[in-house]
Amino acid sequence: MNWALGLVAVAALAGLATWLMLGAVRRTARRQQQGLPPLPECPPPSTAPGARPQLEADRARYLGTTYAPSTVRRFSGYGLLGRGVVGLTLGPAGVRVDRGGAGAWCIPAEALRGAEVATHHAGKAVYAPRVLVVDWQLGGTGLRSGFVLDEAAAAAWASRLDTLVRR
Repeated sequence: MNWALGLVAVAALAGLATWLMLGAVRRTARRQQQGLPPLPECPPPSTAPGARPQLEADRARYLGTTYAPSTVRRFSGYGLLGRGVVGLTLGPAGVRVDRGGAGAWCIPAEALRGAEVATHHAGKAVYAPRVLVVDWQLGGTGLRSGFVLDEAAAAAWASRLDTLVRR
């Protein structure tokens, strides 16, 4: 009987710790979103004949978004905290990041500030120059989003995005 009481106490403590941690994450996300406009609406992928995306990556790994110029200070607003496999599409409107069932978000072409290839982003090291880091602006806040691609694709994306940057 004592073991059952101990098990209930440990489960209750674990539940309380989880509840407190998730509450802290939600409060941080709300605080970081204050004063920022919502993420731009994503135009639907073009289905017009002959309208092809400039670049596509079906299975990029999203590493997260940080405050620019940091590669460590994470931005958790608008659901941009988590990591996962995404689809990337570069079109005339900008970069579309498709998170599958979680929806899509966009980096408008006019918000792009630069792109580079790195070996790490948001606390995740890849140990090869395969991380595409996209610098962009949301309202008055500079952000950096990281995506793992293969080396050739990362270099092609960075080169193409740099030509779109309005300086």
